[in-house]
Amino acid sequence: MYTIEISGERLQPHAGTLRSTLSDLLARLHARDTGLDPAHLVRVVVADAPDAGNSPAQGGMPPLLRSGDANAVVLNLAAPFVEQALAGESDQLLQMVHAMHRELWRARIATDPAPLATADALAAQFSPIAALMLDEYRANRHSAWSLPGNADLLLPHLLGLLDELPAAGERALAQCRQDGDIGQFAGLTIARLTHLMQTAAFCLGYLAGLGRTAADVSPELKAGIDASILAGEWPRMAALLAGAAACDGEARALQLDMLRIRALAVLGRMGLHVRLDADGTVWTGLADDPALAGATRH
Repeated sequence: MYTIEISGERLQPHAGTLRSTLSDLLARLHARDTGLDPAHLVRVVVADAPDAGNSPAQGGMPPLLRSGDANAVVLNLAAPFVEQALAGESDQLLQMVHAMHRELWRARIATDPAPLATADALAAQFSPIAALMLDEYRANRHSAWSLPGNADLLLPHLLGLLDELPAAGERALAQCRQDGDIGQFAGLTIARLTHLMQTAAFCLGYLAGLGRTAADVSPELKAGIDASILAGEWPRMAALLAGAAACDGEARALQLDMLRIRALAVLGRMGLHVRLDADGTVWTGLADDPALAGATRH
């Protein structure tokens, strides 16, 4: 059974109420979501500042941090976050409950076996993106039912990324052509791809958990996705993530490998081409340069 710790002198007059309320919320959460094992949660800490023994944070404390390991989870809650949730509107309380729910699922997913090792250097370099996408998708799909009714599912953020990427990519590509530094261009483009794919999987997980599509939420959002570099890839990624979430072992590894290939297709639309040489070396270069002139060897 987990314990609830209220840390800090300021909070002590209300410690009993905070402890009782959080205990009740978590009990209801575990009662409804039988996919989570309450035994994996060992401690909940509410504090005004991060405690070095419980939280990896340095400086200001985020609203919620998970520490410990997958079988001994510690949830570290910032006191202002908890106080605002308990004193505010119902949606604020639901936001806190959902944040805890999602972190508990992330911890649960971390107990699963690691994906099967990839066969070549190119797969090894990009498979972590596919694995990250699946983790985000599964956590959000499982925890979607606890979302507040007014949640935007991060779709506006995704649309903002898709709106900004073309111009940002053109600037980076122009700089690469000017200075010939393909290594810097590759690093920046792959970082942008990782963030984009993670955000897309985040949204797709919520949509799958709610049984909805982007068009159900907003036809304008769906039109924006269809007009972006994810055009055509969005339904493919949705199907592959759903397939990977529904299986394990070699079957999951196959789905993730196909998902990695879709991520590489998006990377090409972002101006970067990668290929595996005959000797197993990964090469990167400009997608519109067939000769890959100036490609950087990795």
